[in-house]
Amino acid sequence: MFIKTEIWTVGRTESGMAALLRLPSSARCVPVYVEPTEAQMILTALAGVNERPPRFPEFFSALCSAMAVAPESVEIFKDGSKGQYRAVVHFRGEASRFSLDSRTPDALAFAVRSGIPIFLEDAIPEEDSISVSMAEPEMSFGAQLSRLREELGNRVDEEDYEQAARIRDRIQMIERRMRAE
Repeated sequence: MFIKTEIWTVGRTESGMAALLRLPSSARCVPVYVEPTEAQMILTALAGVNERPPRFPEFFSALCSAMAVAPESVEIFKDGSKGQYRAVVHFRGEASRFSLDSRTPDALAFAVRSGIPIFLEDAIPEEDSISVSMAEPEMSFGAQLSRLREELGNRVDEEDYEQAARIRDRIQMIERRMRAE
């Protein structure tokens, strides 16, 4: 059995950087620990920014499109001890369905980029979820803003003004949401 989740935010926890998968109607999240470069990849996907050169999610999305294969969902399974997971991405082709194993951070970024649902094996929330304060969204927005501002600086330095404009727009949207709350 699986539980549908979504990425609430990516930020720093006591144990390191993590993508926080929010459980439905709950103040609990499952942290999926990631390296800083993986966190950046997921945040960039959440912001809708296309990487140049493309990273895994952009590359794989383009490959699926070129091959007329549609991603359907991501399932995350427990893989050993607490906090260890494996991911499977499910696809649908013209005449068949198939699944591929993936690194969990790559699968999360791909799910965001593709707009497909993320499902957790039901044992994961019971064993690995943590409480988060939904009353303090500034922390999650702050982490997103920090990363996006860093990426904005990189894009301007690289003279990639189109991507910089998209990142700027995302920063402004987050700042408006922060003022509204």
